[in-house]
This record gives sequence, C-alpha cells and structure tokens, in this order.
Amino acid sequence: MSDGSSNSVRPARTQAMRRAETRARLLDATIECLIELGYAGTTTPIVCERAGLSRGALLHHFPTKTELVLAAVAHLAAQTGARLTRMSSPPPPAGGRIEQSLEVIWHSFTGPLFYASLELWVAARTDRELHKHLYELERSLRKAIGRVCEGLMQPSAERRNDYKDQIELTLHVLRGMALQRILRPDDSERRRLFELWKRTVVAALGAHERTPGDDP
Repeated sequence: MSDGSSNSVRPARTQAMRRAETRARLLDATIECLIELGYAGTTTPIVCERAGLSRGALLHHFPTKTELVLAAVAHLAAQTGARLTRMSSPPPPAGGRIEQSLEVIWHSFTGPLFYASLELWVAARTDRELHKHLYELERSLRKAIGRVCEGLMQPSAERRNDYKDQIELTLHVLRGMALQRILRPDDSERRRLFELWKRTVVAALGAHERTPGDDP
C-alpha cells in the first residue's frame, strides 16, 4: 500500500522532453504515411491526424512539408545506421569480412528507410528544393554505410580505393535489386543473384583478408 510519500509520484516531464516526444510522434507518423500513402498522399493534415497532434504543433516544429519529410527520413536513417553498426560489431574473423560488409549493404535496402527514401527520390525529380536537400542526406547516408563497411573490411592503404569502388558499385547494384521488389516481392531470386555478386566482389578484392596484428 502506498504511504503517499513523494517517492510514488512521477517526476514532471520537462519542456524539452515534451518537445522531443512531439517531434518523434510527427516523424514516425510521416514515415508511416510515406510508406503507405506515398509522397503525394503524405499531407500535413493526415500526419497530424495520425500523430494525434494539432496543425499548430506540426508547424511549430516543421514549417514546411519538405522540412518534415526530410527530417523524418533523416530520423529513420539514423536509426538504420545504428542498426547496421550493431550488425557489424564485433567484426567477423578474417575470411568473412567482405561478405559481412556486403550483407550490411543488403540490409540497408530491405527496410522502411529504402521505401520512404524512394518516395522522395521520385518527387525530387521535379522538386528542386527537395532534390537539393535529399542529395545531401543521401550522400551522408552513403558515407555512413561506407564507414561501416570499411571498418569491417579493414583494407590496407594500398587497396583502400579498390574497396571503396566495390562498396559504391554494390550500393548501385543493390538499389536496382531493391527497386524490383516493388513488383516482385519474392526475394529468393534476388538473394541468389546477391550471393553470386558477393563471390564476384570477393574474387575482385582477393581472398586474403588479414586481421589487425597478424604478421604480414
């Protein structure tokens, strides 16, 4: 039985906590709309309705739709980046680093981030402001994926550019594969081709991977 002491009373939320909660609800609702309704169907009234917030609350945080959708995708990209980092830690033993780094890229194209980003890619073709900001966001995400993969592969200084080229090429290949998922959701054939691609990359980079501290 409670004795009525202050220990049983929850501390009041601060203004910063309330702002963060409001922002998170708006961003999560925006991602849901982008994936379910597409960019054109993602309107600020629908986002407000899904988030259970007023239009005034939305405008206080995001004055324009462009700012809202870009912030939502950036929010999702940060979550995805953290997930990919967890996937790569600890690094695998020598002999499997290239394969695991390619798996990281595969997973970056299988979640909600890809579908939400795809909606913005299509819209950015005719929207200059969206194109400008989306380009910067995409470049940052690509760099983050590259850092995770490079940390896994741990290439020598002499081979670093070769590894970077293979990572970049893999991003292009898997983006194309992911686009096919819109019409053909079964991943079995794509997975078979991806395994073939992994063998191709390993052969191109060489089968000899060395762990830090090994004798040269």
